[in-house]
Amino acid sequence: YHIQALNYKQWYQRRVRANGHKADSTDEVVNSKYLKGLEEPYRYHTQVPGKAIRDQTIEAMNQWLGVEQKVLQKIKQLVTMLHESSLLIDDIQDNSKLRRGQPAAYLIYGVSEVINIANLKYFEAGKIALELGSMTTAKNVDKSEASKIFHDWMIKLHQGQGLDIHWRDHYICPTVDEYIDMVLKKTGGLMMLAFDLMYIFRDQSETKFTYEAGRRFLETFSKFFQIRDDFCNLWDAKYIANKSYCEDLTEGKFSWVIVQGVIKERELGTNRIMSILKQRTTSDEIKTYCCQLLESLKVKEETRQYLEQLEGDLIKQIEDLGGNQVFKKIVNLLSPSRITIAVPK
Repeated sequence: YHIQALNYKQWYQRRVRANGHKADSTDEVVNSKYLKGLEEPYRYHTQVPGKAIRDQTIEAMNQWLGVEQKVLQKIKQLVTMLHESSLLIDDIQDNSKLRRGQPAAYLIYGVSEVINIANLKYFEAGKIALELGSMTTAKNVDKSEASKIFHDWMIKLHQGQGLDIHWRDHYICPTVDEYIDMVLKKTGGLMMLAFDLMYIFRDQSETKFTYEAGRRFLETFSKFFQIRDDFCNLWDAKYIANKSYCEDLTEGKFSWVIVQGVIKERELGTNRIMSILKQRTTSDEIKTYCCQLLESLKVKEETRQYLEQLEGDLIKQIEDLGGNQVFKKIVNLLSPSRITIAVPK
């Protein structure tokens, strides 16, 4: 057996050399042309850039934390990789047809390939987290902490996504508190992952900024970001152009506005919104009716007012944290005053 193993190794090395590779090449080199092909769904998905809000958020947080650039760039790379990969999976789970104005990747490349490359990117991001500790020159840093933070938030991110799917598929309308908890895991998860990583690699000479204040700010920002997204899904002209008309209704999703509407209808003894969600309707007429129903229940108006309240709260927290022009610009960019209301179909 030992002789056979040696003979196979010699034969394999000769074969590799004949193909123009080094003698110590592995199967990864032999299959490099195929491995590149595995990346194509990811490249297709990322060829149309998103709003890069998470990148901007990381840069804004660094105004407070002062993380050295080589570590900061790796954290941005890690978060972008997780965000883009999660969108690939999200489109499959939600049966979405469009992403950033083009067909969702799984409709082009198939479900299996897209799931595989998204999972591969998750592991590549985990590898970056493992390597962060060796990059920093910061002192008094537990270099193994980054990997623990990464895995803790990956669990919470999947819990948040799982809750969203569970409520949708089992027709369970969450309470407001349950919805917010889900948002802080699902939407807030990537922001908090970035913040926690940045905090351990921060400039420790800066003592005014506390972890508790930073986390409280990001929790407020996460609520603002997701509730705004829920509002835009039904009423923002730009959002609808890049996705589809009232996609959350077709998906049967319990978004903030839907939760508020269902709660208000229960108080009235009616069940129209919940019934529409169960249909997973593709009818523009039914979607328009549901939007008008939500407006008649004051959900649209009250949600916009709540967004304005959260916006004001964010600006105040920024000032309390010592100011941050980058974050002010981000909040202003997302201001509900900038939403262009779509004309009903």
